Amino acid sequence: MLISNPSINNNKNRRTMKTKILSPLRRDGYKAGMIMMLIALSTMMLTTACSSEDDFTNNTVGESTASTKGYALPVTVNVTREEGDKGSNRAAFDGSKLAFTTGDKLFVRAMSSPVGKFAGLLDYDSETGKFSGTIMTQNDYSGTAEALLAATSPSAALLPAGYGSYGYLTIEEEGTYGAYLDTHIGKAFALTKAAAVEQFSLESASSYSSGFALSPQNAIVSFTISGLAANTAVAVLFKDNYDFSATPVNVTTDATGVATFAVGMYDYANFDNYSLTVDGFAIALPADKLVEAGKIYNMSRSAAPATDLSTLPAGEYTAKDGEILTGELSNYVKISIADGATVTLRNINITNLGDNFDWPGITCLGDATLVLEGTNEVCPGLDDTGEFSDYPAIYIAPGQTLTIQGAGTLTAYSNAYEPYGAGIGGGYDIPCGHIVINSGNIKAQGGYYAAGIGSGGKGGYCGDITINGGNIMATGGDCAAGIGSGYESGYCGTITIKSTVTSVTATKGDGSSNSIGAGKESPAIDVNIEAGANVTQN
Repeated sequence: MLISNPSINNNKNRRTMKTKILSPLRRDGYKAGMIMMLIALSTMMLTTACSSEDDFTNNTVGESTASTKGYALPVTVNVTREEGDKGSNRAAFDGSKLAFTTGDKLFVRAMSSPVGKFAGLLDYDSETGKFSGTIMTQNDYSGTAEALLAATSPSAALLPAGYGSYGYLTIEEEGTYGAYLDTHIGKAFALTKAAAVEQFSLESASSYSSGFALSPQNAIVSFTISGLAANTAVAVLFKDNYDFSATPVNVTTDATGVATFAVGMYDYANFDNYSLTVDGFAIALPADKLVEAGKIYNMSRSAAPATDLSTLPAGEYTAKDGEILTGELSNYVKISIADGATVTLRNINITNLGDNFDWPGITCLGDATLVLEGTNEVCPGLDDTGEFSDYPAIYIAPGQTLTIQGAGTLTAYSNAYEPYGAGIGGGYDIPCGHIVINSGNIKAQGGYYAAGIGSGGKGGYCGDITINGGNIMATGGDCAAGIGSGYESGYCGTITIKSTVTSVTATKGDGSSNSIGAGKESPAIDVNIEAGANVTQN
């Protein structure tokens, strides 16, 4: 889907190129010289630039050709692709698409020249590696094609093979000196990144020097949207905020409920001016983000409905599989995760449960996966005195597994004047299950006698603790380990820290001998730290 620049004539939702292909325009965050047409990329490979007099046919236009309304001039030109950052981004994407192919065309046009207007569509010749064809001139001309091109600074645009089937590019008055490219807004949409790169990169040139040197004028944005029904056609609409005629395109999800598609965006377009909906869900786009031509952007989002914690009534709430939790909890609500569910925590704050609500900030009674997005903070509620808390911030029931992953942050700690729960795991004489951390930026603080990640104190045991990745900081309370068990806890399973972690920092509480392992007067724990793992024990 190619989205229009609102500054360009949007009458009847069409944009036409009736001046030079690269016309200097500017509008609110759009780059000067915004491209006035859509073209597509069929290859990425830099073609050797070389030119000689043999590249051009020297003959006179001669008689007017009435059927084409102009004078025919044979032309053969050399075309290269831009090197450097933009070129390398495209070239590195897909090695199978790095050469011009038969069927590619080059549209050449000039508005003012010794012959008036001229325009032509040239075909790629795989044997010569050049583009050849006929341009039609408005007036008769007796010079060479090379001299004409050199004198006029014409513009050129690459139209890859099959461009006619893309649905957004057409050539009006083809075969005449007045030909121009016409683009139909909202009709360009690709189901794969590869197709978008090929079709929407907008390769063009605004000047001529012994040939045309093309460069991409569009950025490519590839979307991966999760949280949808599996193997189902969903409506996708990506549009700018000034285009009221754009229509949705159906995309079929895969077996895991993921939809993939790609669009083109103009150089220096700002996501603030665009919106995306998938299957009726509004998808958040980056704030105040400008794209750069020639670059490929990969964006992953979830289309699952988001639940604002601030809107929940007092009582209990269970988050379902695929759900997103966001916002600050304002009522006294016990938040649980459904058995087997994967739930996203997106900028949540559960820190004000208050007195007489002695339960975890988040309770997982079955297997659960928490995906971190943004900044999240969680702690448990308080007992009826407001001074004690027996529970952890995030609790996983015995025999079950809690998995934490994602690129966001999580701060988890016990609460109250005298807290006794772990940051993640169990509580005061409250056992917990297995804990797996795959990624994320996590800070876990245990209360009195409780580990940062692991068991609480006084009899609570813990399952296995496995840390595969992420930046982890875990601090134990008095007599407790940072990662492992608390004071006078029951047994704890094996602790494994893989070499794939970014960093793990474990800090023991006063009176504990171990930063990672058993707390004071607790059974010994098997600890396996892989060689090369970035682990600091304080």
